[in-house]
Amino acid sequence: MNRLKALSTFTVLVMGLIIMGCDKQCKKELAGLKHLYNELQLKNQDLQKRLDECQDKNTKLMTQLADKTTQLEEVQTELAALKARKAKKVVSEAPLPAGWQKTATGAKITLASDILFAPGSATLSQRGRARLRQIAATIRNTYPNATIRVYGFTDSDPIKKSKKLWKDNLDLSANRAMAVVRLLRKLGIPAENLEAIGMGATHFIAPNTTPAGKARNRRVEIVVVK
Repeated sequence: MNRLKALSTFTVLVMGLIIMGCDKQCKKELAGLKHLYNELQLKNQDLQKRLDECQDKNTKLMTQLADKTTQLEEVQTELAALKARKAKKVVSEAPLPAGWQKTATGAKITLASDILFAPGSATLSQRGRARLRQIAATIRNTYPNATIRVYGFTDSDPIKKSKKLWKDNLDLSANRAMAVVRLLRKLGIPAENLEAIGMGATHFIAPNTTPAGKARNRRVEIVVVK
């Protein structure tokens, strides 16, 4: 009996020791898990902070990208406009029709008044009408929407033979310019595109001391204003 009792007591002690040892081990493992959990929590917080920073950076980058896209679109629009102006300039610099010359506003052609009118007259001659038909065709084909200004000029000699018809050279030059405009209107040039201007005895292109010089000054200029 004593041996049995002693064995039982020994067994209880061993079991107690085992249980105590297990409890300590569990506590140790639990403490380790808690430490690991805390470390993971800290890492998670750090990762969340980095994620927030990345999202903020991404938002800023997206804003910058939108700004750059807008700038690119503006540059492309400006480039397209420059190309269009360049193409227009190339067209405008095409060779001028025969007899025309380039001006700051576009082009012009100069006709001697002696071809268009008899001396002291503002009535167009047949030869002058034929020449103006050619010019009207050029205007319709080459300068269809441009403003056309018709300037009349005379030499410096006072009017003698037809002084009953005109007050002075300015009056004569204005009526000659209007005669040209009226014919151009009949030949298909829109009235709203035409202007008649009398210059009289001004803006000489040659001396009025010789017949040849005076003939050059008696002229009509048809000017295209683009």
